Amino acid sequence: MLESELRALSPYSSLRPGQLKIAKTVYMAVAQGLCAVIEAPCGLGKTIASLMGIALSLQRNLTRRVLWLTRTNDESDKVIEEARRLKDRGSPLRGLSLRGKSSSCPLLRGVNEELSHLACRVLRDESLCPYLDQEKVDQCADRLSREHDLATSVEVIQAAIKDRCCPVAVMKKLMRSSNILALTYPYVFNRYVHGAYLKFLQLHDTATIIDEAHNVMESAIEYESKALKANTLYNSIDELLNREVELAAPLVDLIGAFEGLVNSNPLQGVDVSREEILKIILRHFEDPFEYLERLRKVALEVIKTRALRGLTIRCPTYSIFTLLKKVLNADSDHIIWLHLDAEGGLCMEVRPLTYDFRRVASKFHGVVLMSGTLSPLSSFIKILNLKAENSKIIRYVRPKYGHVVFIVDRSISTSLKNRSEYLYKAIAYKLKAIRSNAKGGLGVFVPSYDILRALKAVGLKELMQGLTFIDEGKSSPSIEVFERFKNYVEEGADATLVSVIGGRLAEGIDISSRLMSVAAIVGLPMPEPTPYNLKKVERLQSLGFKRPHNAVFIEPAMRRVVQAVGRLIRSPLDRAVVILMDRRYSEPLIKKYMPKWLGYELRVSDSPPCLLQEALSSLKSEV
Repeated sequence: MLESELRALSPYSSLRPGQLKIAKTVYMAVAQGLCAVIEAPCGLGKTIASLMGIALSLQRNLTRRVLWLTRTNDESDKVIEEARRLKDRGSPLRGLSLRGKSSSCPLLRGVNEELSHLACRVLRDESLCPYLDQEKVDQCADRLSREHDLATSVEVIQAAIKDRCCPVAVMKKLMRSSNILALTYPYVFNRYVHGAYLKFLQLHDTATIIDEAHNVMESAIEYESKALKANTLYNSIDELLNREVELAAPLVDLIGAFEGLVNSNPLQGVDVSREEILKIILRHFEDPFEYLERLRKVALEVIKTRALRGLTIRCPTYSIFTLLKKVLNADSDHIIWLHLDAEGGLCMEVRPLTYDFRRVASKFHGVVLMSGTLSPLSSFIKILNLKAENSKIIRYVRPKYGHVVFIVDRSISTSLKNRSEYLYKAIAYKLKAIRSNAKGGLGVFVPSYDILRALKAVGLKELMQGLTFIDEGKSSPSIEVFERFKNYVEEGADATLVSVIGGRLAEGIDISSRLMSVAAIVGLPMPEPTPYNLKKVERLQSLGFKRPHNAVFIEPAMRRVVQAVGRLIRSPLDRAVVILMDRRYSEPLIKKYMPKWLGYELRVSDSPPCLLQEALSSLKSEV
């Protein structure tokens, strides 16, 4: 009975192996209020299968609504587009994808989300926002509700701007009659954003799906953290000298103290105590919280002035206020960390060592976490502080999905102690040899932008045969780099795509072995032994983790590797060769962390190019 009802919701005449199991698991997690953890390959159809389970649970009134969390706004829109396909089969889904003020407001687009809310309040209070017409908001929302059971954020924004009304106000009105909302992680894990958009929701009758769940802990910690650069401190001092001079004095002392501390260990940085910062503030103010309040008032006045004058909304003093507030409220589970950024500038962060995901999950009626890269699942569940006995776990195992030949290059290691110009030259010439033995598209994934710059410095681009496209992060739009690479490969040219593991092109984008049948992963992308990571090891050990070093260093590294491999394997028929250029890739490591759905074999060599042609030939014959 259950299976037939789920099948009836599918937009396809038949389901792939594993899809029905996913749909049933999602349905049961919602029905029983459980936490489900699903590891299945990309391209299998997890989204449509999960939507089938959601639709049936809503149809049977087992939950009031479902939040679908994604990493990006574009991914949220895609969920709604997929949900529309079920509607033709009688699905009860009604809802939309959301975008915040910073990406939807015509006046405040591109502004920090928190600052945009403060500026919006000023414009609203002064009746200066031309888009805040409640009658137009109601009319736009009512028309959209009639025309679309399911609307993407892009459609809502376009309709609202056309009607000269506030897109966010239209979204908030539509949310109240929705039973599915697709939104990004901050709506749940950022307290400020959650309060601004979702405070009216009753979460006890709401289920949630967390897509790309391998990112959830890192993202949750990021949203609980605050960071600023020395330039922000200097700009805030300038701002305060023009308004309340005495408020600048503690910041001048902080800069001097910070520069002295970080110079003692410029590579990894240092941690400082809350008391050290408190002592500096107390030199000038008896009550540090009074000092914070005065900073806040100045910041709000700056934001108000800029908003009323139609200027770009920015306020360094508000950034200082939020960071110092975080510092003064930090407990033993936080670290205050000073370090140098990639450009050599001073950076200060307040960051929690752990995040209790169970506290958030317990607020929902049913939670589903899904990704293609969660292995080992027992470690993933433990780091989330979930109870294994209360978690429903499914792995997609049969049939195996795709096939990868891993070739481990045991002749080099990119560990910190081995890094040198000689190493980078050796890597560059090995990549040149791999390029000479591979036709079409080649991927090169490196652990960090530092190593990327080092390889460029020793002439990697000049050594490589054919065209080489390098994704350098902020200086070049990743998708544009990928599209140029793709166009040349599809025209039959030899082209190499170089990117950083964990970057936009190594995670969250479909490449497939048709475009890139060979990839080289340079090094093991382990996090560096910063004071933050070392303290995190100590903290996890105190919480009873048997192998805290693995949780902090090995597991994040291997998940990034698997994500990079996953760019090539997008269907059951994809076949690829992946060269792991670091002797630290051992058979036990690969066996433990590769997902169970992936078909693979392992070979070891000091000279990978010698095995490359043989491996490619074996894959072609297999196909």
